[in-house]
Amino acid sequence: MRWNPHALISPPFGDQDFTPTRYHSTADKAWFANNLCRFIASDFAQKLWTRRLYETLRNTCGHIAHYNKDGFWDTFFTSTAQKIAFLEQTIQHPCYGQPDYTFCDVERKVKSRIRLSEVLAGFKARLAAETEQTERALLARLREKYDGLPPATPADLASFQPIPASTSRRTAGAPGQASLF
Repeated sequence: MRWNPHALISPPFGDQDFTPTRYHSTADKAWFANNLCRFIASDFAQKLWTRRLYETLRNTCGHIAHYNKDGFWDTFFTSTAQKIAFLEQTIQHPCYGQPDYTFCDVERKVKSRIRLSEVLAGFKARLAAETEQTERALLARLREKYDGLPPATPADLASFQPIPASTSRRTAGAPGQASLF
């Protein structure tokens, strides 16, 4: 699944898209929205993970339970599964408050961009591919170990088809886990 990182960052958010709060200007909100979308579009590039981005992000979308910038990074950005968890939490978190008191206006607009770009579906497709690659490598090692087969080539693994349940080695009525009950 291909996703569109350009849809995350274009057009850039502007001051006119947001309402100021007592402590944050519309420029602050636009900076955060643009930099968060840029960070996501870059596949969460560590060089874009700044203290300023972290300080604002930890107060939005329910991301409040993290001790520091490095802990936040370790929780959400070191694997594809963690990136998916971050995106899901960001998308699913309700936007509470009023825009003149909170960043709820930013949260709504960023969530909309994430959905539009299909970034979550892209990361889920990547995770499925990573899982398949890992499982196929494990299968090759197990087939070599237990069946004495030589290490499989990538072409062999790509053409491997699981044995249908009706033709498996196990015969009907053979003892199995069900017989434990």
